[in-house]
This record gives sequence, C-alpha cells and structure tokens, in this order.
Amino acid sequence: MVRRDTEALAVSIGRSAFFKGLSLDACLELARCARVRHLAKRQVLFSEGQEGEAICLLLSGRIQLHKASSDGSETVIRVVGPGEAFAEVVLIERHDYPVTALSLASSSVALIPRRDVLRLMEEPKFRNAFIGMMLRRQRYLAERVRYLTACDVQERLLIFLGEQYGRTARMAVDLSKKDIAAAIGTTPETLSRLIQRLQSDGLLKWRGKAVTVAPALWEQVTPDEVRQD
Repeated sequence: MVRRDTEALAVSIGRSAFFKGLSLDACLELARCARVRHLAKRQVLFSEGQEGEAICLLLSGRIQLHKASSDGSETVIRVVGPGEAFAEVVLIERHDYPVTALSLASSSVALIPRRDVLRLMEEPKFRNAFIGMMLRRQRYLAERVRYLTACDVQERLLIFLGEQYGRTARMAVDLSKKDIAAAIGTTPETLSRLIQRLQSDGLLKWRGKAVTVAPALWEQVTPDEVRQD
C-alpha cells in the first residue's frame, strides 16, 4: 500500500515542468526513492563543486542558485520557486554541482537520486521530455545573459517580479531586498534608490512584504519578456 505522503510527493513530481508527461507509476517510483529535506532560511543545500548525487525539486520556499567569481564575489544565476526542478545538470553534463544552492526562506526540497533518474532515462517518453526540458533551460540561460546585459535595473526588477509573483497589481514579496538585488544583478543601494523613485512617481508602493505595482509600470515590460514556464 502506498503511503499518503508518498502519493502527495508523486503528485508534486508529476506536476513539475521537468517531469511533465511521466506516468503516475514512474512518479510513484521516484517518490519512493526521494528524500525530503527541510531547510532553514539562509541554509546551504549544496555547494559549488560538491559531488552531485541528486536532482532537486523545490516543494516550498525559495532557493537561490549562485556561482562564485574569481574575485570572490557571487553571481546569482537563478531564484527557484516551488514546483521547479534544479541541479538536473548532474544527470548528463557533469558529476558535481556547478552552483551553490542557498535557501532564501524556510524551504522543503525533494532530493531524487541521480541513479534512479538515469534508470528512467531508458524509457523513451521520459527521455524525450528530459531533452525538451534541457533545450528550454538552454534558451532560458541565453535569455538570462541578454537580460543582464541589455535591460536596465528597472526592467530587470519588473521582469523578476513578474517571473516570481506574476504580473499582478498586488503581491506579497517573501524575499529580502538584498536577495532581490542579487538576483537582478545590482546593489541593495541601487535597488533602494529605484524603489524610492518609483514610489515618488506613484508607480509603486513597497511596504514590508506588501508590494503594489501600477498598471502603467507593467506596460513598460512586454509580456514575452517575463518567463511563464
């Protein structure tokens, strides 16, 4: 008999974009192999260069993926939200984690052993879905480079908010301004000045976690610039 928590995890696996199209039996098999780890805020899940034993599925919270530069600074590659898989690169490209994963809030992560996913790669349906996901990820990384080099800080902030919380008038932002600044490639001071200017212009209200965005501000970012996958 399948335990209820295993069934719930299998449903979460099946709903993720990475495992989309996988049969319920395959999701149940992965759920049985998976281990759920709970992280406190600012806790490291894995470090850059550490042996990659599992791919990860974020069940709740937020995870920042960052990479160390030669000068000792950190470059944020991505902020992962619930339902997203990450560290899938250890399946085929390399056997160590290329980034550090840090929780930005209390988080729960399902760790699915690499060996079990590789076994599933023998199934054509799963293999095709996996290849499609990798191609989407490549496009995202290429877009990320364009986004950091071609967009100004205001555009990057709006794109980030749209990705994480949707293009909505009101949102509850559960990330600190410091973490948001790192995610959009700027300094906390620059972000604070931008927020102050937008508030003075009546386009934005930022009170604690409650953020209100005026429709006119969203109009400055076209919908296809905000990642929806």
